[in-house]
Amino acid sequence: MSERYTPVAIALHWIVAFAIIANLALGLYTVDLPLSPRKLQLFSYHKWIGVTVLILAAARLLWRLGHPSPALPAAMPQWEKRAAHGSHVLLYVLFFAAPLTGWLFSSASGFQTVYLGLFPIPDLLHKDKALADALRLAHKSINYTMAMLVLIHAAAALKHHFRDRDDVLRRMLPLMLLCVSLSPVLAASSANAQAPEKIVRESSQIRFAATQMSVPVEGEFRRFDGSVTFDPRNPGATTARFSVDLGSIDLHSDEGETEVKRKLWLDIAAFPSATFVTTSVKVLGKDHYEATGNLTIKGTSREIVAPFTVVDAHPLRRVDGQFTLKRLQFRIGEGEWSDTATVADDVLVRFRFTIPIR
Repeated sequence: MSERYTPVAIALHWIVAFAIIANLALGLYTVDLPLSPRKLQLFSYHKWIGVTVLILAAARLLWRLGHPSPALPAAMPQWEKRAAHGSHVLLYVLFFAAPLTGWLFSSASGFQTVYLGLFPIPDLLHKDKALADALRLAHKSINYTMAMLVLIHAAAALKHHFRDRDDVLRRMLPLMLLCVSLSPVLAASSANAQAPEKIVRESSQIRFAATQMSVPVEGEFRRFDGSVTFDPRNPGATTARFSVDLGSIDLHSDEGETEVKRKLWLDIAAFPSATFVTTSVKVLGKDHYEATGNLTIKGTSREIVAPFTVVDAHPLRRVDGQFTLKRLQFRIGEGEWSDTATVADDVLVRFRFTIPIR
């Protein structure tokens, strides 16, 4: 599991999140109520929560400055990393902008905020109806924008958890929720479910075939690693994770190997490895299956589907399969090499993995 956020960061994250969601709902409910003592009281609650969010956002920012966040997954595309960073920065801006515009709106409307009914907060503006109307619109727009970003943020976290199957969400979960998220794993362990098995490297292989100027070209990777869980009684629960050292490519040509390691091809200086992680496995027939998963090469992730067969030959289980990838989708062979008349776009990947049978 990846490094988790600190307990303070986790607590501040969830308290601020729930406070913002509750306050958005409270504001939307209250704004259309007819004027009454109840409406005035609910608006007071709305302002108190807003001030609390402002205080907690400041505390969270200060804590963040002294405690950097865990690194994002290495396989995560660069555009997604930049989008995540940008959305976090914008959320921090809105955490401050929403309560501050509310404070300014209350001041311009002539209604002083008394925090928790005990601590008067000074007005920042003199009463001004035109200014109050403008600030109300700004406050409303900022809150709608924040609500949209919160939804996107939540959707991205769920995508990482259920599709990418990484630890982006789990490392921010409170301990109780973390245990719940891991409960299927714990239940499987308690029921003697199969733990991941490391592949037997000596009897495993990854080969590929492409076409160059209509001439077949074949190669393989010499160094790779992976782990697989497979239970013939429950093949749908199969999981697999593989990592390939791209620098170990063997084309049986020194010149060709030197070229494909360069930036226009595999760019192994920046992206030394490729990864594959399954997202689902389904049964096609007796001993025949189909794995769907995310293949990441050069920082680009694509979903692929790979049919495979399983044959037991004690003490090992052999898995044979193949899939076709489009090299240009992974930016393999750019620039002058992107012409598919020179090098075909399709690359057929064949694999054989052996794992111990328990």
